[in-house]
Amino acid sequence: MEESARQGLDAIRTHPSRSILAMIGIVIGIVTVVLVASVLANARNQVALLFRELGTENIFAFHLTGDPYSAASEKEVRRKPLSPAFAKELARLGPSIREVAVQMIVPNLINGRPLIARAGGNESDTVLVEGASANYFEVVGAEFAAGRPFTELEDLTGARVAVVGASLARALFGAESPLGRSLTLAGETYFVTGELAQRKGGFFGENRQDNVLAVPVGTVKRRFAEADRTVLYIRARSGAREQARLEAEVILRQLRKVPPAEPNDFTLSTADQIIRSFDQLSAQIGLATVALAAVSLVIGGIGIANVMIIAVTERTREIGLRLALGARRREVLGQFLFEAVVLSGAGGLAGVATAFLLGLVVTLFVKGFSAVAPLWAILAGLVASVGVGIVAGYFPARRASTLDPVEALRRE
Repeated sequence: MEESARQGLDAIRTHPSRSILAMIGIVIGIVTVVLVASVLANARNQVALLFRELGTENIFAFHLTGDPYSAASEKEVRRKPLSPAFAKELARLGPSIREVAVQMIVPNLINGRPLIARAGGNESDTVLVEGASANYFEVVGAEFAAGRPFTELEDLTGARVAVVGASLARALFGAESPLGRSLTLAGETYFVTGELAQRKGGFFGENRQDNVLAVPVGTVKRRFAEADRTVLYIRARSGAREQARLEAEVILRQLRKVPPAEPNDFTLSTADQIIRSFDQLSAQIGLATVALAAVSLVIGGIGIANVMIIAVTERTREIGLRLALGARRREVLGQFLFEAVVLSGAGGLAGVATAFLLGLVVTLFVKGFSAVAPLWAILAGLVASVGVGIVAGYFPARRASTLDPVEALRRE
């Protein structure tokens, strides 16, 4: 084994250009698999954390399928939005429903002009304005870095108060506390009552809740008539989430007057369902990546097979001499097979190292997101490279082991 490994490394050193060309396909395939697996694995963890932060006992009700900030599909474009008034009815009629919070999405463009939040000489054009009921922050488990949420009275009277996300607070007020300070939005002045703590989950290190400017639902109704998208956060009683979901479905069908034979014209989802949907999407992306990487690995395997065929041809007399001196055929087979594994394994190590370095670069440039390869991805890459070496090297190694010693010794 030691001699075979040494000869394999000697072959790489003796013919570096040929060996590197043979390993390029292996390197590209391994980099693709390991890097994509790393990104998907870490993105999945971030997404799972993001939605679990919104409450594992919560049910999200929305009139469309998908993200509240995304455009409606052609199939669902005629659906009417949910009414904020449904929140009280759900809490009143659902025995398994503990409470319901309301979130209203304000469009980024009002009268053709983008919403911009300003405080002193600072401004933010990435602000996301949302209406929130007084109990919204408790229902979704939002943590406050400082200050407080809205009161029921502020919601009822449409007060000009606001709760700012962590990133928005830094953009508008820098390192200073935003509490009690004012900001302007669409020509009105709002006073900050609370600052949210930095959220943990997100998409590639970004959590849009950190850029949210939350104002009371009553204020949104008074000021932004264009805000017609409502998300209801239905908080189930402990251990009764599935029953609460069934009750919410029945109540919403009644409130929206959906005929018995018709499907729901709204969507009910939970954090677990959203995470499963992301897992399915990740699996599809992973399969496509594996297919692309497989092509590269096949090309790399062909390159290694060609190198090993050339090596067997160049060392025919050596093989004949070993066989004539008593070397067993399985030892010759093992020697050349091991050389092929060393060659492909070197490509696998180079691919893993490259993917690891690229992951570190992504981690450094994308704040709050880690693309460092997990251990299982590294091991999978190495196992794949070794497997390619075994498959690619078997035919040349078998050819070497079946040579006739007399004919081999005659070869010039």
